[in-house]
Formats: sequence, C-alpha cells, structure tokens
Amino acid sequence: MAQTIKILVSSMAALAIVDALSGASMAQEDQSNVEIDQVQLNDVWSNMRVEIPDYAWEATSTSTAVGNAAAGLITNGSIDLDVQQQLDGNVAATNELIGGSAGLAVATTTAYGNSTTGGTWSGSNYYRADQVANGDVSADTRIDMDNAGTVASATTAIANVSVPTDEYGTNGAFQIQESNGSVQATTDVDMCCDGHSASFVTSAGGNAMSSTGSTSTNINGAVQTTQAGETVAASSDVYMGFGHNVLAATTAFGNSASQNNEWGYATLGREGSEVFQGNDADVDAQSYVTIEEFSGYATSTAYGVGNTASTSNLGSDTGLYAIQNNYGTVYSDANLSGSSSSDGAGIVTSTAIGNAATATLCNICGDASLYGQTTQYNAGSVIARGSATVGQSGSVFGAATAVGNSATYQSNGD
Repeated sequence: MAQTIKILVSSMAALAIVDALSGASMAQEDQSNVEIDQVQLNDVWSNMRVEIPDYAWEATSTSTAVGNAAAGLITNGSIDLDVQQQLDGNVAATNELIGGSAGLAVATTTAYGNSTTGGTWSGSNYYRADQVANGDVSADTRIDMDNAGTVASATTAIANVSVPTDEYGTNGAFQIQESNGSVQATTDVDMCCDGHSASFVTSAGGNAMSSTGSTSTNINGAVQTTQAGETVAASSDVYMGFGHNVLAATTAFGNSASQNNEWGYATLGREGSEVFQGNDADVDAQSYVTIEEFSGYATSTAYGVGNTASTSNLGSDTGLYAIQNNYGTVYSDANLSGSSSSDGAGIVTSTAIGNAATATLCNICGDASLYGQTTQYNAGSVIARGSATVGQSGSVFGAATAVGNSATYQSNGD
C-alpha cells in the first residue's frame, strides 16, 4: 500500500524531510508517494561570528540560510516525489571568522532560496520539483585573522537548487526553476599569513540542477529561467602579507544543469523535450588577490557563464539535448598582485562564456554511443579581463578567454 504525505508550510523558514531508512518497513510498501508544498513569505537570515582571542588548534564557523528545504530519500524501494516551492522573501547568510591564530581555520557560508533533493538507493526515483524564487539571495564571508596553518572558506549563494539521485535503479526527474531576484556571494579576506595552504571558493548562481547515478538509468529534464534586470554576482577580495599555496576561485552562473552517471543509460534532455535554459540576468565573476610575498603558487580565477549544461557517463549510452538562450551580459575579471623571492608561480585565469554545453562518454567497453543536439543563442555581451602584477617570481601564467557559444561532445574509449 502506498503512503501519501502532504505538507504545507508558510513561516520564517520552511523545512520538510521525508526519510524512510527502515528496510523492513519498505518491504511492505513498493513505493512511497510524497507531495510537499512550501511557501516562504518573509526574510530568512543566519549570522555566525567566531572570534579567536589568541590561538586555537581548530576554528570552524558555519552559517546556513535556506528559504524552503525539502527532501524525499529512501534506502530501499521506489519513491514518487512532487515538490512545489515558492520564495517571496529574501535569504541572507553572513559569516565572520576573526581574531588571532589557528592551526586550521574553516568558514562555510551557504544561502539557498529553494532547495530540493530526492532519491533512492535501490529502486525507482520519480522526481519533480517546481521552484520559484522571487526574493534576493546572498552569502557573505569575512575572514580577518593574524595567521593560520591551513585556512579555507566556501561561500555559496543560489536561488534554486534541485538534486535528484539514484543508485541501482532508475531516475526520472524533471525540474522547473525560476529565479526572479538577484543573487550575490562575496568573500573578504584580510590576514597576515598561512603556513600550508589557503583556499577561498566563492559561487553564485540563479538556478542549479545536479543529478548523480550509479549502476542506474538516469533521465533528467529541466526548464531554467532568470529574470531580466537582475544580477548574479560572485566576488573575492583576498589580502595576505605572506601566503603559501593560495587559491581564490570565483564562479557565477545564470543557469546550470549537470548530470553524472556510470554504468547505465543517461540523458540530459531528450529529442523533442530538450533542457531549456534562458538567462536574462547579468552575470559577474570577480577575483582579486593581493599577496605581499608568496611561495609555492598564488592563483586567482574568475569564471562567468550565462547557461551551462553538462553530462558525463561511464560505459553506457549517453545523450545531451539542450536549448540555451543568453541575453544577459557575462563578465569575468581576475587579478593577482604580489611578489615571490622563492620562485613561486603566479596564475591568473579569467573566463566568460554566454552558453556552454558539454557531453562526455568514457566508452570503456567500446560499444556505447553518444547522442545529442544543442541549440545556442547568445545576445549578451561577453567580457573576460585579467591582470597580473608580480614584482618577482619564478613564473607567471595568465589567460583571459571570452566565448559566445561553446558546445563539445566527446567520446573516449579503449
């Protein structure tokens, strides 16, 4: 006998989780039917501040804000998950890690407007998510410390997130994602030194769909749109007196649909039912790194893309069918300034793309095929800028790449 769960939530933050972990209970039920309706009217805000007066072996600061969150996950059997989410308020997560020194310092800041995940470990996953984000979404991280042995941060802001998954079965998923607000992710770092490594990753996106499958049939569809007059922006500003193996990576995208599968037929979109991505928002990715003295490497990267669709598979037939329209301006800017008397390497990359589509098949058995069709239209300006000002170093590498439309289908085998 199937079970049906209906949830309606309208509050400061909406959260619904359906989790059937008991194999015994699922033995009596071939399929779970789950319906989740969520409406978030007001703002959602999280703030975390961790201060180190002197020294700590380990310092961790985490701030997470989500307007609507839904999950339907089972470990055995099949699930039919239908989720509808609407965000009308703003979502913001702020995070501060400040003070003295730490052996390990980690700051994680995450802001999602709507988030849905669903799947099964052994069975069929019938998945649908309708997500509308009308508010703004922002994530901000600030690190102001003396020094750290290892320091890392991850700052992520996305209006709509959908994650269908399946192992040892079949995944059939379709998502409609509509982002009507602005999205912003920022990382601000001011510190003396690091001893081993420093890594700062900043990401902002309008709509993101990501599906994984293993020993399964994986079929995904999506309609993703962003609103004209809005902005999707990610920025990193890093200053260090001395840095060893420093990385600042910044990514901004309007719409992203990705699928990763192995040992089973997989397709992202189908002929006549292509994945549709329409980006009208302006996309801006900026990375600025200043290090007075660095060793090892110092890297500043900025990547901006209006629409991106990608699928990869191992050992089985694979398809990618996509329609991509970009009308927004896509801008990327990466900068590095510093010096290295120890022959360090300075690396700067700046990439801006209007539409990008990639299909990859690792054809181990030699008899799998790659199928697909991609239609791309770009009406927005695409601008990539980069600069490196290095007083002394062992080597300097710089690359700025701007592409209107890019589509790649590749199959590699024995």
